[in-house]
Amino acid sequence: MASRAVTGVYDRHLRAIGLQASQLAVLWAVAGLRRAAIKDMAQTIAMNETALLRNLRVLERQGWVVIDVGQDRRQRLVSLTSAGREVFSEALPLWKKAQDEITAVLDGSVKEINRQLLRLTRAVT
Repeated sequence: MASRAVTGVYDRHLRAIGLQASQLAVLWAVAGLRRAAIKDMAQTIAMNETALLRNLRVLERQGWVVIDVGQDRRQRLVSLTSAGREVFSEALPLWKKAQDEITAVLDGSVKEINRQLLRLTRAVT
């Protein structure tokens, strides 16, 4: 329930630019990893490859990412388009507003909460 509530806050803030929280997480990974293989990206963001590819295909249809074939024809490399960089830039202040809204409700700093959630994630995976 808590996960849905938090996701709902981010989705509400990001709706203005046609983005969902899960898509922003993927855009963030693409921006940070630059032409990363889908397999590597999935490991980095702890997401199932199939789910990641499904999200990437949506972003590709929006014109925000490009999925190219790597040197090994089985490998897919992902990168942001200029439109993807633009929407990512628009999303960051909205993400911050959502973060501030969540912080206002929870006790503790976002940094501490994120540290605790990361510890939980590592413990259960």
